[in-house]
Amino acid sequence: VDANAGPSLQLRDLERALTRLPDEQRQVILLVGLEGMRYEEVATILDIPIGTVRSRLSRGRETLRVMMEIGGDSGRRAAANAA
Repeated sequence: VDANAGPSLQLRDLERALTRLPDEQRQVILLVGLEGMRYEEVATILDIPIGTVRSRLSRGRETLRVMMEIGGDSGRRAAANAA
């Protein structure tokens, strides 16, 4: 078994989950999480209130968590145990 398979599968799952998020949530998650921008910067760039940035980030992160749990490692483990 490839030692890098776990992390690469997690990254693939994360990429897929990101594409399924609404654009508004994906934008905020990428700007804050990937680019490391402050909420104030994101609010200015997207021309939205900072509270909207916080809300979209929170909803997006929660949605990603749920999607990663459903399609992620726990799902693979259950499938492996059933085999």
